[in-house]
Amino acid sequence: MVSDTLMEDTRVTKTRLICGFLVVYAPIICIYAADSTLSANQPIRYNETIVSPQETFELGFFSPGNSMNHYVGIWYKKISKQTVVWVANRNAPLTHTSGELTLTLLGVLTIRDATTGNILWSSVKSSRTSVMNPIGQLLDTGNFIIYEQGDQENPIWQSFDFLTDTFLPGMKYGKNLVTGFESHLTSWKSDDDPASGNFSYGIDTRGYPQVILMDGPDIKSRIGPWNGLRYTGFPNMRPNTIYNYTFVLNQREIYYENYLINTSVLMRLVLHPNGLLNRLFWNDGKQNWTVYWAPINDQCDWYAVCGPFGTCNIDNTPICECLKGFKPRSPDQWRGADPSQGCQRAIPLDCGPGEGFNKYSNLKLPDTKASWYNQTMTLVDCEKMCKSNCSCTAYTNSNISGAGSGCLLWFGDLIDIRMFSENGDTLYIRMPPSELDNRNSSSATENRKSSNEGIRVQVMVLIAFLVFFILVSICLVYRFNRKKQYQQGMPQNEFELDHENRSGNEDLELPHFGLSALLKATNNFSMNNKLGEGGYGPVYKVFHDSLTFCVVNMVFMLVVLHLSSHFRLD
Repeated sequence: MVSDTLMEDTRVTKTRLICGFLVVYAPIICIYAADSTLSANQPIRYNETIVSPQETFELGFFSPGNSMNHYVGIWYKKISKQTVVWVANRNAPLTHTSGELTLTLLGVLTIRDATTGNILWSSVKSSRTSVMNPIGQLLDTGNFIIYEQGDQENPIWQSFDFLTDTFLPGMKYGKNLVTGFESHLTSWKSDDDPASGNFSYGIDTRGYPQVILMDGPDIKSRIGPWNGLRYTGFPNMRPNTIYNYTFVLNQREIYYENYLINTSVLMRLVLHPNGLLNRLFWNDGKQNWTVYWAPINDQCDWYAVCGPFGTCNIDNTPICECLKGFKPRSPDQWRGADPSQGCQRAIPLDCGPGEGFNKYSNLKLPDTKASWYNQTMTLVDCEKMCKSNCSCTAYTNSNISGAGSGCLLWFGDLIDIRMFSENGDTLYIRMPPSELDNRNSSSATENRKSSNEGIRVQVMVLIAFLVFFILVSICLVYRFNRKKQYQQGMPQNEFELDHENRSGNEDLELPHFGLSALLKATNNFSMNNKLGEGGYGPVYKVFHDSLTFCVVNMVFMLVVLHLSSHFRLD
């Protein structure tokens, strides 16, 4: 009886302990199991965060630097110095800590001031008519997505579409040509203020798409258009073992994207408040960010340093010069180290029939905002189109990969040209007849003509070689047959060469001719055949047709008629 009572008390005690444990720790277990996701109407408050599955990124409220304002952002989880890569309410900060981040039942992310109930920021509402069970999740790429439960592959909203100052692997910057939506980087105002700053970086879709860095409304630096292999302003840009990249240009969208090959690497492209742009890698050994690449390295990287029709070459002193056939617009300013006015033509164009194009190699293509392009035309057709339009200033292939393709035309001044030592692009610039560089194949047509001329020369050389080979072969066959006939004792023509020493003491190399043959060959020793007389007597010219086919058309033989040991007459 006592034993049963003790056992019952023990069971009750265990049950109470288990229940107590569940009551205390169940919420923690639930939170841990779902710490990378956010359910509808489950708010995140100050000092609460969600973490990506591999603990690469973290999302929550933060205050940058010495700021007293509060924002919702995403930062690297494992880096000791907080590095923010995305900010939701950058232009609508909280001034106190009573804020909530909530996902509504409609799939909209909101930041609310809990004291007033005011919504300070919200994500773009999905175009879907209804969302049954929205889920928010922070991925290890740093992307926060909202999706219908069970359909994670098709997010209805994602932070990667709304860039701030940082470009992460997997992000895109560009333009959707169907919806008109654009994405680009925008700097912070300062290190303590993530509000939109003065500088932006993205694709300018006016004319042929090109990447530019803007300072307010002005172009600060121009990376240039994509040429099929790289940006024209980066001649040494090439695939590497850390990350790869792609540029897409079609009727629906234009965008640039890069992605990591080694996913263990932490990489970001950041536009700083001062307008500098850097690609950075995290150095775990030194515990700092290391600059891998920067687009602005010297004076020639600034926009239009040398003005219209001027070229910038950092290896020259001074760095600016006019293109061939151009002269400074303001010689005094040019000499005074202010080349920004650029150059003008030494001889104006008149759209005459003699105008052509000079070829320039290894350069950064000019500003393309006043350009036209076609992705399927050939370079020859591109030249014809440019030449037929008096306003066309220059042309080139829009894609240099492979054999080259596409057509890119410029109209008006050519601005922001830079010369490189290698790996630059080729540009054909319209020039008056007197300025054409005829020493070069200066246009696509000339290149084609030069190529055709080269082919014709090669064919002619080949034909000449074949004719020579055939003639030599016939000659050898002929000599072989004669020798064979002689060895067999067969009769030959009248000009038989007898190498047999008949007298036994004569020169083995002396030829032997019959008298009738000599009479025939000299036309009975006609005076018309007489060349002159020497110490051994008269000299006659002999025509030997039998050897004609072997050499050219006629073989001349000089026969010295003298009754001596030099000839034997039968």
